[in-house]
Amino acid sequence: MSGKTPVAWYTASLLLLAGLGSVILRQPFPIDETRYLSVAWEMWHNGDFILPTLNGEPYSHKPPLLFWLMHTGWAVFGVNDYSPRLISLLAALAALPLVSAIARFFWPERPAIRSVAPLVLASFLAWLLYSTTIMFDIVLGFFALAAVVSALKAYPHASLRWFALCGVMLGGGMLTKGPVILLDVLPILVLVPLWRPDSDGFRIGRWYAGILVAVILSALIMLAWVYPAIQRGGPDFENALIWKQTAGRMVESFAHARPWYWYLMLLPILLLPWGIMVWEKAWRGRVWRDAGERFCALWFGVTLLAFSLISGKQIHYLIPVLPAVALWLARRFEERPVRRISLIVLGSLSLLIGIALMLAPEWCQLSGSYPACEDTPRLGGLLPLALGLALLMRSGASEVERLCLIAVFPLALLIGVLVNFIGLSQRQDVRPIAMEIRALQDQGITVVNVDKYHNQYQFAGRLEHPLKVLRGDELRRWAPNHRGAVLIVYQDRNETSLGDVAKAVYPYRGEQALIVSVDDWLRYKRSGAGQ
Repeated sequence: MSGKTPVAWYTASLLLLAGLGSVILRQPFPIDETRYLSVAWEMWHNGDFILPTLNGEPYSHKPPLLFWLMHTGWAVFGVNDYSPRLISLLAALAALPLVSAIARFFWPERPAIRSVAPLVLASFLAWLLYSTTIMFDIVLGFFALAAVVSALKAYPHASLRWFALCGVMLGGGMLTKGPVILLDVLPILVLVPLWRPDSDGFRIGRWYAGILVAVILSALIMLAWVYPAIQRGGPDFENALIWKQTAGRMVESFAHARPWYWYLMLLPILLLPWGIMVWEKAWRGRVWRDAGERFCALWFGVTLLAFSLISGKQIHYLIPVLPAVALWLARRFEERPVRRISLIVLGSLSLLIGIALMLAPEWCQLSGSYPACEDTPRLGGLLPLALGLALLMRSGASEVERLCLIAVFPLALLIGVLVNFIGLSQRQDVRPIAMEIRALQDQGITVVNVDKYHNQYQFAGRLEHPLKVLRGDELRRWAPNHRGAVLIVYQDRNETSLGDVAKAVYPYRGEQALIVSVDDWLRYKRSGAGQ
């Protein structure tokens, strides 16, 4: 495979098209994206850039760096929802030269790997998808890559300058998502005896001392935010930040608890569309044969094991170590090209997905779910159909053409789904109800969210006051003494019970969000209809 290819252009185009297509074709999704936007909005509105808040209460789940990056965009472009959605995209683009730098370190005489590895990384479905979201994982992946590259730059002479930069990058990762970055980076750096290239100048003692310096520096960077945040948030915030969000997630997760083998089941999805080739390349030879392959296999394998042993699991937790798989595959592709059977399998899968998207309205009618997609356009299916035909017809193409055709698969799938389900996306748009809440608050009316509140309305309505949150018996005791208030009540979209007395009804995540006055709600309950 020649290293002189326009692969870098294909790679950047994939990410840019995915990111811009997502911004154009959809609104921020509840619950995660709207929540993170709202936390950033509350910090911005309150002028407090140290203590994140969720509906007016200290928010301990995530450190503030992503919110600070949103504020930077707002300072330049004004408060909007599109610049926050470009943060992950920019981080994904910035990660590409870092992957090339690792390839250059381990395989300096093989320039093709430096070109192909970023393409493989950018076209992992998980990497491409999360580069279009307001989430933490791609940003965390950038800092993890930057920390690893900095440590490799320190090799073999244990340069303090590069270890210091490694510490700064680890600190950036801590401010992005907490100490989890240490699980993404430290195992592979500590296991240096298992992968180190031959070097006369390498001293393992100095290496470990440098890693310790980097960890201490990263902890100091994190503490520079943690200490003032705890001072403002109080003991409850301190306990939640230090214990619940670290030890609690690792030992007995309060959210996303899964069995140890959960990641193994999801690896085929995580590694799409390259998963077929991962198993084929591993089956045909040893998992590692040189220092670079050992590095990649250990980086992904040890981190996968560590996350499998932790109680809380989400598929995006492994995104920061996908570069290891991309580098390993690029090394194998440089030696053994993509087999024709892989293109046939992927082309057939693309055709099936295209047909499914073309038949989406029929599926909606059969399932009875999400009426908004019943009259959705079928155009999204054309992209996977066209790609499937191209994969089948061009299976004899050059190696570079094969790689680029495979890389287009997740982009065609992502854009096809977005186009096909514009109606479904509109049902996720919380702006109409959020603007109604803002209008009520501006009139001095108390607005109560009945049930758990995920902060989905604060940013969308640019709310300046928290919502009161009540559940069950709390609401029944509170309502008779607050007849001028208004409730936001949620019910199944097929229910019509409260609809007769609601002032407004909005679609919300497959359900309905109803705005009901307390007086109407009380009369409804007294009539016996609500029993």
